Amino acid sequence: MIKITELAHKIIEDNGKVNIAVDMTVGKGNDALKLSKFSNQVYGFDISDEAIKITNEKIVLNKINNITLFKENHTKVFELVKDKIDLAIYNLGYLPGSDKTIKTDKNSTISSLESLLMMLNKNGLIIIVLYPHNEEEIQAVVYLSQNLSSDYDCLKYQVLNRKDCPFIITIKKR
Repeated sequence: MIKITELAHKIIEDNGKVNIAVDMTVGKGNDALKLSKFSNQVYGFDISDEAIKITNEKIVLNKINNITLFKENHTKVFELVKDKIDLAIYNLGYLPGSDKTIKTDKNSTISSLESLLMMLNKNGLIIIVLYPHNEEEIQAVVYLSQNLSSDYDCLKYQVLNRKDCPFIITIKKR
């Protein structure tokens, strides 16, 4: 079975080395750590104290020095990241094994995506991992992606023969 998070990491690897990357939903830190191997600087956002704590522990344990974390909503990306962005990832939803009421929502996700699109360098890439438990957020992200100008290439990676599987949308600035 395909693990969608592994596919997201493969997309990061295939994209190659970049200057600035952003983990828009830090969670347990796995995406941020992967980004740190392919980026000069990584910025990470999460609203969960637990997510920031877990990720900080992994940063220290792995002696990583190119990740800056913000315990903030990802809507603050435009205010807190002053650089143009080459690569960003969202792993939408909630922190596995924690309070499911602390989660992403369509309004903050779309707002932060709109900011990212303005901050994205040419050939910059946004990876969005979506889960079936938030249909409203999925519909909003799909709608935004489908309606972007031809300045962007939008792809959808989805397992077609399994119901309710997570999937990935990528947005690349041309």
